[in-house]
Amino acid sequence: MKTRNIKTRYTVKLLLTLFCIFFCLFAGCGSDKKEGLTVQGYTVTDDFGYTLRFSEKPKKIIGTTTNIEEVLIELIGPQRMAAISESSLNQDYSLIADKASKVKNRIPDRASMETIIAQHPDLVFMQIKNNQAMADTLTEMGIRVFRMETPVTLDMVRNRIHKMSVAVGEPEQGDAMLRELDAKIAAVKKHTDTIPKEKRKKVIGFSSLGASGSASGLFHHICEESGVINGGAAAGIVYAAKISDEQIIKVDPDIFIVTDEGPENEFGKATIRKILADEALKDVKAVKEKRFIILKARYRIANSQHFGDAVTAVAKGAYPELFASDKK
Repeated sequence: MKTRNIKTRYTVKLLLTLFCIFFCLFAGCGSDKKEGLTVQGYTVTDDFGYTLRFSEKPKKIIGTTTNIEEVLIELIGPQRMAAISESSLNQDYSLIADKASKVKNRIPDRASMETIIAQHPDLVFMQIKNNQAMADTLTEMGIRVFRMETPVTLDMVRNRIHKMSVAVGEPEQGDAMLRELDAKIAAVKKHTDTIPKEKRKKVIGFSSLGASGSASGLFHHICEESGVINGGAAAGIVYAAKISDEQIIKVDPDIFIVTDEGPENEFGKATIRKILADEALKDVKAVKEKRFIILKARYRIANSQHFGDAVTAVAKGAYPELFASDKK
């Protein structure tokens, strides 16, 4: 009986010892083992300090504004986009219409939360200015939301591209996009940096709704990078305000930059006729010399990689003589 008890105790101890050995092997017993484990996936922090964790690259992604979609489709192509907005499909408006047409699903501009949820996205990029409540609700439902600021400067645009590329798991493609953007800006500055401040062209931005362009908006920074002076900022207007005829006369711009806005205003021609017909502006230099740059509507608000294209278009329109040698 005594021998049997000894054997039983020995068996129990042996089983406990084996259990501990196996537990340590599989659980990584001790801190050294844990540090040696390979952790799959990655994390990224959005513009508002929220950290998103990914075990793999997201495959069904939604961008809730056209400028976000412009970045996304170049980063990941159409296959990984859960849906595309109607504006991005518009051949008269969009800068990505051909690529956007390859995205399977379509959603309205400013899609509702219900529409977004119906696409079953695993990542949503959302500008937060008026969308905090929607972003919070989607997050509570388990959908990753990358909260974003609205870029108005070149540095902010670059930061947007970089962070988005990390979030979708394509940092190398993001770097390539940034190199291309930087090359476009550098090609412009090679010419415009030599222009003395007093000889830089003064411009005023015009749309069918009137003249605008405060110092706090994206258009102002496009002008700065293009080597021209934004007349709206010179007039001291505040964000979203319109520039009066009196202010335009005081600035006396060399050039009006007119937004094309598609066929509804004859791609900018209707706006130009309206400016030329305004008796109050007949003595303004830009009117007398008929100096107009027609700028694509998407370029006017290009807080994506197309910021570089907008800068190029404004600079070449303002100083065509400086870029003549580039065509040869």
